[in-house]
Amino acid sequence: MRHTLVIIGAGFCGTVLAAKLLRRPPLAPTDVILIERAAEVGRGVAYADRDFPFLLNVPAARLSADTEDPLQFLRFAQRRLPDADGEDFLPRALYGDYLQEVLLLAERSAPAHTRLVRVFDEVRAVTRRAGAQPLAAEFVARPALPADRIILALGNPPSALPPWAASLLHHPAYRHDPWSPCPTLSAQHCVLIVGNGLTMADVAASLSRDAARTPRLVTISRRGLLPQQQTVFRATATYGAHEALLDSAHSIRRVLAAGRRLAREAEDAGGDWREVVTLVRHLAPAVWQRLPEEERRRFVRHLQTHWDVHRHRLPPALAAHIAALRAGGRLQVNAGRIMAVLPTEDDRLQVSWRARGGVAVRTLTADLVINATGPDYTLERSADPLMSSLRASGLVSRDALNLGLRTGLNGACVDAQGGLSDALFYLGPMLRAGHWEATAAPELRDHAERLAAHLAGGGA
Repeated sequence: MRHTLVIIGAGFCGTVLAAKLLRRPPLAPTDVILIERAAEVGRGVAYADRDFPFLLNVPAARLSADTEDPLQFLRFAQRRLPDADGEDFLPRALYGDYLQEVLLLAERSAPAHTRLVRVFDEVRAVTRRAGAQPLAAEFVARPALPADRIILALGNPPSALPPWAASLLHHPAYRHDPWSPCPTLSAQHCVLIVGNGLTMADVAASLSRDAARTPRLVTISRRGLLPQQQTVFRATATYGAHEALLDSAHSIRRVLAAGRRLAREAEDAGGDWREVVTLVRHLAPAVWQRLPEEERRRFVRHLQTHWDVHRHRLPPALAAHIAALRAGGRLQVNAGRIMAVLPTEDDRLQVSWRARGGVAVRTLTADLVINATGPDYTLERSADPLMSSLRASGLVSRDALNLGLRTGLNGACVDAQGGLSDALFYLGPMLRAGHWEATAAPELRDHAERLAAHLAGGGA
């Protein structure tokens, strides 16, 4: 009897997991069924082939999907771009091409008892069933698909719908999806981008591709902090610093103090504070799991935004472009809170907002308002039918801080009663609930490798 492993989602996580299962499959005859609701695998939202060359925010030499071959992506890129260097920030669409090739080569090399099946459809629910195969993936218009194991590789959830946008979803001047097409704009128009993170920078770059037609760009976020810039650095000055961070992991204040001290030491030795951020990234799961819940809560409340702008950095070319837009007066960055957004008679939007620390309400009339606030990990607010169904059925549960899903070893889902599933797994950024750092390709690749080994070694 053939075993069935169903992977829901074929972005980075689903594609890499499928490729690893094909290369080192279970001993039993196995079908790896990769389900994607879009038209192709390997891209997802992050690596879609768009009309603007959005850049990766990690250098090419650090983006291999295979830990045993660290320069695999760089070699792939150099076949297309012979002058590409390991420190280059390359187009995201190229990385999507790479993931597609990784999967194709794994499929071709798979042993005869293992096969890949691609299904292009949307899963609306996962249900329990009696029999040898304990779960089934439910579709809208095709029969249910029984499975021995189901892996949720759903990617980042969409942004939350702000209260002020509830009545604007279908307004021509509002974009809840920052990647959806924008109307033709010129220098006479004004665009409000809500959020100041990496997505804002991408949107601003896309809207300013033609200098003569760049609209006036205004941003608003609660703290007004912009991501820092990437640099070329070698992680050498932090040698031997692991113990200092791990020893301080009972208090977020002590973790912060240790990190600041290490950053000063790195810079005094001719290094870069980014070396310390990289070190903390690698230790984040261990530190996070040692912190008491109240200390984790303190971090989310007071430090998360500051960590994010130092951790999730801009490629140098994009950082320079954003700086030039600000210097030229085409981009205004604000810290504040939006109070209300009302339609005008000419299909624009009037925005009332209050600056951080201020009391006066200001107004801005925008030709376009774009939500670039980033993913919303709160399960109760999810509008995704599959995630809503999983939560309603009790197959998954949220963590205490609304950071993602509760999971156990190898991403096994924890149900509403606290039980650990041996049939339902999660792979993706919602692992941050238990690991904190689980959003970048290197961390997710490592999780994919561990899960693939588990499934191949008896999980199936």
